[in-house]
Amino acid sequence: MGLTLPIELFEQAKRKQISQQDDVLLSWVSEIPDGEAKRIFDQGNNFFKGERFFWQNKERTLRLAGLGVMDQLRVERGQERFLALHTRKEQVLRKTVTNSEEIACGAVYFGGFRFDDQHDATPEWEKFGEGFFYLPLFLVTEKENRCYLSVNLWLKEADDYAKVETVMAQWDSIAVSPVGRDPEVTCIFEERLAEEAWLEAATDVVSLLQETPDMQKVVLARRMRLGFDGFLSSSVIIANMEEQQGNSYCFVLENGTSTFFGATPERLLLADESHLESACVAGSIARGVSASEDAMLGETLLSDAKNLAEHHFVVEMIKETMARFCEDVRVSASPVLLKNRDIQHLYMTVSGRRGEAKLLDVLRALHPTPALGGWPQAEAMAVIRLKEEMDRGFYGAPIGWIDPLDRGEFAVAIRSALTVDTNALLYAGCGIVADSVPTEELAETAIKFQPMLRVLGGKVHERS
Repeated sequence: MGLTLPIELFEQAKRKQISQQDDVLLSWVSEIPDGEAKRIFDQGNNFFKGERFFWQNKERTLRLAGLGVMDQLRVERGQERFLALHTRKEQVLRKTVTNSEEIACGAVYFGGFRFDDQHDATPEWEKFGEGFFYLPLFLVTEKENRCYLSVNLWLKEADDYAKVETVMAQWDSIAVSPVGRDPEVTCIFEERLAEEAWLEAATDVVSLLQETPDMQKVVLARRMRLGFDGFLSSSVIIANMEEQQGNSYCFVLENGTSTFFGATPERLLLADESHLESACVAGSIARGVSASEDAMLGETLLSDAKNLAEHHFVVEMIKETMARFCEDVRVSASPVLLKNRDIQHLYMTVSGRRGEAKLLDVLRALHPTPALGGWPQAEAMAVIRLKEEMDRGFYGAPIGWIDPLDRGEFAVAIRSALTVDTNALLYAGCGIVADSVPTEELAETAIKFQPMLRVLGGKVHERS
């Protein structure tokens, strides 16, 4: 594309580097008329495979593609994970010279957190730590029918403009690189893990809730494993999610030979300069085969006492949390249906004026909502640790991006999966309440596996 970084910005960064006697991040943002985030992600495969991310919001008005790792944060056990990211972001901001304040551009960190920082990581999740984020070398931001390239580059004392020219030449190579055709892979086995143990745990939790009136809900999750005859392609995964999973966030986070991805309907927090917004997504039922059946199922969900109660826990918790950080908190009038390809949910929004709230402080207070943990929160988490015989890893936790000016968006990583080499682990959960029937809850988790099964080419059990 023949982009050239202005020498004046480079010289400003060098002056800052000399005055501070420390490395400086040069973050240059430029509009690229013919840019497209998904295409650039695909073109980056030969250059940065294992060091890429992709994000698309539910409305499909924002797409991010990150290539290369300019700074990586892996939060260690014992660190306060949300504070660790905020501190790193602020430290880097103080060392940054940039030409832009465009939202979702420049020194943007993308990644996610573990669901439970008190749970030991199993081998498949160890490399992700308690939180895993990185600042890309190249960031493509596609929004409002415009596309921007951010180049993030650390400058040391000995660096001259030739370093910038080398990096821009690399970008030019990516931009003209053909998009290769990924080899087709086939799912060769499926294994639904520990179903009987899960049913026993759900039965125990139902008994506990019946005996403990102060506890309303505990979310139990489970996994299934898929095996393939080759390595899965992030590009194919994204294309399948975009085609199949409308009304959902699509995300991919590569970490070497492991990739965490999903198509989640659930916003946890959206933050701009003056406004915060969260979504209340809970309660679920299948989609119908016909329009009339789908409408009937939707009406059933809207009038079902169990699902309405589950949703109410979520609305009240999010409203109370947002009120701690916002002024003029507003809740949408009543639940509506949020329809995805395989499942529909009850949905409402909570928003407010932001004031001085830090994005990651609000995120810490919101996670986990009753939709993924239960209610009351602390008691529900204690039961999950006792009864759930697996490591959720990043499943059900916040994933998203934050920019230098503390704007960003995080979703709840449900309808998600982790691939490691030629295997995939899929995750699904459901809310257990006092009148739950464990076999019915097991069937609900099977519905929630469907989106990622479909994306990965596994055996999807269609209703007839």
